[in-house]
Amino acid sequence: MASQPEKAKATDAAATPPLAAGQIEIWKKIVDVQQHFNDLELRIRNFALIVSGAFLGLGGYAIKDGGVIQFMGLEVSVAGLVVISAVIPLISFYFMDRLWYHRLLEGSVAAGIKAEEALRKLGYEVHLGSQISEKSPFTVWWTNYQVHSRGKMDFFYLLLVLTLLVLGSGLAFGIHPRSSQIVQPSMATTDNGNTSEVTAPAPNKESGDAVEKPVANPDTPEMVKPKSE
Repeated sequence: MASQPEKAKATDAAATPPLAAGQIEIWKKIVDVQQHFNDLELRIRNFALIVSGAFLGLGGYAIKDGGVIQFMGLEVSVAGLVVISAVIPLISFYFMDRLWYHRLLEGSVAAGIKAEEALRKLGYEVHLGSQISEKSPFTVWWTNYQVHSRGKMDFFYLLLVLTLLVLGSGLAFGIHPRSSQIVQPSMATTDNGNTSEVTAPAPNKESGDAVEKPVANPDTPEMVKPKSE
C-alpha cells in the first residue's frame, strides 16, 4: 500500500494540468541556477578577502626584514610593494565576479521573472524574482540615488582596493632602513694593567639603543691630561 505522502503527491500531480506542471519544473530549475550563480559570487568575494589578508600578512612579515629598494631616486619599502601588489589579484576577482558570473545571474533572474509571469497566467501567484529585484536596491538618503547589486559590488571591491593602496603607500614611503652601526673607538683596561683601544658600536638614533660605556678599573691610574700653559 502507498503511504499517505505518496498518495497526496499523486493526487496533486493528477490535479495539476500538464502545462502547469511543466512550467513549475522549469521555474524550479531556473531558481536552482540562480542559487548556483549566487553561491559562486559569494565564494569569489570570500576568496578576495582571503587573498587580501594573505598579502597583508606578507607585508607585515616584510616589515621585520626591513628590505628597501631604490625607485626613481626614492627608497621604497618592500613591505609596501607587497601590500600594493594585492590589487592585481583583486582586479581579476572583480572581473570574474562583475563581468562574468554576475551577468549570468542577471540572465537567470530575468528568465525566472518570465517563468513567473507564465505561471501567473495559469493561476499561480509566484512573485519571487520580481520581489527580489524590487527589494534589492537601496536609496542613498541625501541623494535619492538607488544603489543596485552592481553598485554594491563596485563599492565592495573599491573599498578593498583603496584600503590596500593607502596602507601600501604608507608602508612603502613611511618605513626607512635602519642606519648602519658606526664603530667608535674606546679605551679598555687589560688584565696586566695596560690600556688598549677597542671598538664599540655607536648608538642607533632611530631605535634609541644605548651604548655600553667602558667601566674604569680602580687599580689602573687615571691618565691626566697636562694643562696647557
